[in-house]
Amino acid sequence: MTLRIAASDFQLEIDMAKSVVTTNSQSQSNVSRIAARIAFVASAIFIVLLAALHILRPDLDPSWRFISEYELGDYGWVMRAAFFSLSLSCFSLCVALISQVRGVAGYLGLALVLLAAVGMTIAGIFAPDRVNKLHEVGATLDHLPFGALLINWSLSRNEAWRPARRMLLYTAGLPLLGLVIFVASMVIMLPRNGGQPGPEVLVGWPNRLMILAHCAWLMPVAWYTITLPSWGTTQGSGSPS
Repeated sequence: MTLRIAASDFQLEIDMAKSVVTTNSQSQSNVSRIAARIAFVASAIFIVLLAALHILRPDLDPSWRFISEYELGDYGWVMRAAFFSLSLSCFSLCVALISQVRGVAGYLGLALVLLAAVGMTIAGIFAPDRVNKLHEVGATLDHLPFGALLINWSLSRNEAWRPARRMLLYTAGLPLLGLVIFVASMVIMLPRNGGQPGPEVLVGWPNRLMILAHCAWLMPVAWYTITLPSWGTTQGSGSPS
């Protein structure tokens, strides 16, 4: 009789532990989905605000002017809001993916994207200034192109992300491609004007392409996180490396 009671109590403890694990998993999945929605919407808001500035500031020729220059003038607050939105998108996606990435590569990727979020916040607070270089400091912290590669590689090893492996493959290199095109355009065109920006240095569109490539990675990954079909199996699945 005593053994039966002990066995019954032990089974009850197991059931309670399973219930706690299930509840925690559901709570985590809800937080991740909410964070992914915020990431998707914030990235979309950035695109809308940046597009609006091309209408609000027709005096800035997008063929050679940097997007940071929109922070100067009466509509500077719009560009600041855009930078803050992109920063929020990066931060929220990291929150959404913290339970999905695997191994050192995945967590390093998240750290790089978080660093990019800090940089975008700094860029939003401090407008470009010839004396105060804090805006440029913020720009140098944008390591999202490298973080995206590491995160997508890590997610591809998570079994729950198997249906999204093609998307992960296609989007992983987009931010890095945008960065390469922008840097290449700077290297090729700046010497035409003595190393200084100007109408002959057509780096404006590459600059916009680079930042939009960030969104082209953020939004698809956030969207799949929202629609992830098997949250209950994502914990501990996939390779540890």
